[in-house]
Amino acid sequence: MSGSLFEPNRAEGSGDPSRDPSGAPGGTGGETPVGPYRPSSYQSQYASGYPSREALAAHAAQPGHDPHDEDAAPLLGGPEPARRRGRTVALVGGLLGIVVLGSGGAFAYSALSGGGAQPESVLPSTAVAFAKVDLDPSAGQKIDAVRFLRTFPKVKGKVSEDADLRKVAFEALQKDGTLKGVDYAKDVEPWLGQRLGVALVPGASAKDEPTPVIALAVTDGDAARKSLPSLATGLGGACRVLEDYAVCTQGKDGAVLDGVVTATGKGTLADSADFRKDMADLGEDGVAAAWFDSDKATPLMATLGGAAGVLPSGAANPTGSGRTAVALRFDGPNLELAGHVNGAKTQFMGTQRVGAALSGLPDDTLAAISVANAGDQLKAAWPEMEKGLRTTLGSQQFEDGLSQVQDALGISVPQDLAAALGSQFTVAFGGMGTDGAPKVAVVGNGDQAVLQKIATAGSALTSPDELAFRPGQGRSVLALTDDYATEVATGKGLGGMPGFKDSVRDVDKARVAGYVDISGLVAAFKDESGSSKQDAADIANLAALGFSASGEGNSADFSVRLTTK
Repeated sequence: MSGSLFEPNRAEGSGDPSRDPSGAPGGTGGETPVGPYRPSSYQSQYASGYPSREALAAHAAQPGHDPHDEDAAPLLGGPEPARRRGRTVALVGGLLGIVVLGSGGAFAYSALSGGGAQPESVLPSTAVAFAKVDLDPSAGQKIDAVRFLRTFPKVKGKVSEDADLRKVAFEALQKDGTLKGVDYAKDVEPWLGQRLGVALVPGASAKDEPTPVIALAVTDGDAARKSLPSLATGLGGACRVLEDYAVCTQGKDGAVLDGVVTATGKGTLADSADFRKDMADLGEDGVAAAWFDSDKATPLMATLGGAAGVLPSGAANPTGSGRTAVALRFDGPNLELAGHVNGAKTQFMGTQRVGAALSGLPDDTLAAISVANAGDQLKAAWPEMEKGLRTTLGSQQFEDGLSQVQDALGISVPQDLAAALGSQFTVAFGGMGTDGAPKVAVVGNGDQAVLQKIATAGSALTSPDELAFRPGQGRSVLALTDDYATEVATGKGLGGMPGFKDSVRDVDKARVAGYVDISGLVAAFKDESGSSKQDAADIANLAALGFSASGEGNSADFSVRLTTK
């Protein structure tokens, strides 16, 4: 089976080379290593063992070990680290995008084992952020990836059972002016494996920049040692072959790499109890996965600038706290981004779920989002929201703006607004009406007196006929038009639609969920689309997009699913 080419590296300031990247001399960040990582049986790609901690420590301590030997050959040599950082970041990000999306190639059906060592087995346990791409996942993932890609006409003719995505990525980089003078067949293909890992390791001290570390899967160690120096063009860095991977860092003299290897010998990321738990809770890794410790990594991201874009970030965890594990998976002809959060400081409020509220919308709803316990969430979050707004706008401007909103709507914020949101709050879009007005409605069980005030104020601000309020037993509808208010109040059936069921995961357990009927939107707005025929053909094969989030206490799960016809 064919894999992927990854050649990322970045030069930046290193800390004290006498200290390992854990932040303390000879330390591993204070975490007690535990037994080897053994995820659930659902994660079949972890079937094979990892390089032992003892083997890594022995490699770092072996007599005659020298960062300048052939194992520590410069990966991409040259000075000017600050100027070259952008090229390295673009290289890593571009490769991740090319391989994950798979445009221009596909997975082979041969060698469907999905086993072998994972990159986290050669990266230090002190890492605070990690991402990997795996072109040798489980057999089911490979087959489903081909099924997904072949639904798109633009890709279908290029997807084959033996296409080499490593070569696809390599050639794309060369077209951008990177890796000039390097021959793929001679210098890369003989040794490059099918997996890539990227980790962020703290600097030796608080004032030192964090160190990005790259792990490239190696199928032939001797060939890798021979070829790595030929890639030393343009960027400064060093690599060393450890077991089944080439581990690479910035710093041509190898001092930073020495620190990383030493730290890895004391404990790998795969050994970390937190990492193991988070990945096990997540389940199947799929073709790409990421892990991020928000509390530790967020302060470091600011020092990386553009480099932060190639590692998981707070965007994957809106709470901004705790640890997040994310996986990109194929499920039949569909694509899913799944995530799990542990240790979050922000928690879901209340006991309600969105299932009935979202599923009970009219079956021709084109887009909707539903939030359970929205009123309680607003009240709990308001102190931090107010603090942030005062910081951003200034206290006087914040107070003036708040007064204007309260006067215009005739309600108090946040008290009345929280009452209006209630424990079920949903916004629905049904397309455009015959009169050209958008069909938009708010559905919920909030305080009807407050909702009536908002409806009255809204009509006065626009025109008397544009807002309609339909109070009901435990369910009220506020819409832009009278017709759509009636349609939403009496309609149902969205939960039974195939596109909804395929795209919105575990809606009955969800605290927040949303749905977009892509095929319905395409049909409704086909005359207004400016897409080319090729793009229109690809979009026409999409069915729906759904997302959901659920959780209890300081743990949460989320899913974003893109389905095809």
